[in-house]
Amino acid sequence: MKGRTKCPKCGYGFVVDAPDDSEKYEATCPECRHVFMVRCTPSSSNASADVECGWEEHGEPRKTVLSSLRPKTNKPIIASVLLTIVFFLGVFTAVSIKMASQVTFLGLNFLFNILLVNTENLVLITLIVVFSGFALAAAAAAFKRQYFGLSVAGAVLGIFSFGFIIGIALSICALALIMLSRDEFENGTKGKVF
Repeated sequence: MKGRTKCPKCGYGFVVDAPDDSEKYEATCPECRHVFMVRCTPSSSNASADVECGWEEHGEPRKTVLSSLRPKTNKPIIASVLLTIVFFLGVFTAVSIKMASQVTFLGLNFLFNILLVNTENLVLITLIVVFSGFALAAAAAAFKRQYFGLSVAGAVLGIFSFGFIIGIALSICALALIMLSRDEFENGTKGKVF
C-alpha cells in the first residue's frame, strides 16, 4: 500500500510504498537520507520526530474517477407511474375514437367528429396505440432505472398518445422527471450514465 509522509528532519514530503499487512515501516528520506519509522495507519496528527511519523493514504492512479454516490430518488418511479397512466389513457383514447362514431360519451362525439373530420380513423387509432406502447416501454425502463435513452424516447413519444390531453401533460412531466434523474440510470452493460 502507498502512503504520503514527511521527513521529520528536513520536512520533505514523499510517497512510501509499504507492504500491505505492516503496521510500521522503516522509511528513508530521499532528500536527506534520514531513516525513521512510519505508522502505516491513517493519522490526522503527526507524532513527534523522536517516535514515529504519520501516514496519509496515497492512492494509485485510477482508470476511472467516479463522483460520490448520490442517494436514489423517487423521480424515476414517479415517471414510471405517470407513463403507465399515459399508456392507459392512450389506449382509452383509441377505444373512444373507435366508439365515438357509434356512441356519444359525455358529448365527446362532436369533439372527435370535428377533430377527425369524419374520415376513416384506423391509422390514427393504430398510431395512438403504438405511441402508448412506447410510453409503457419507457415506464418499464424508468422503473428499473435502465436504458435512459429508451426512457426519454418513450416519454417523448408518449406525448403523441394524446390521452384526452391529460396524457400530453403527464408525458411532459414524466420526461422532466427522467431528465432530472439522469444519473440514476444504468445504460445496459456500459454502467452509469453521467
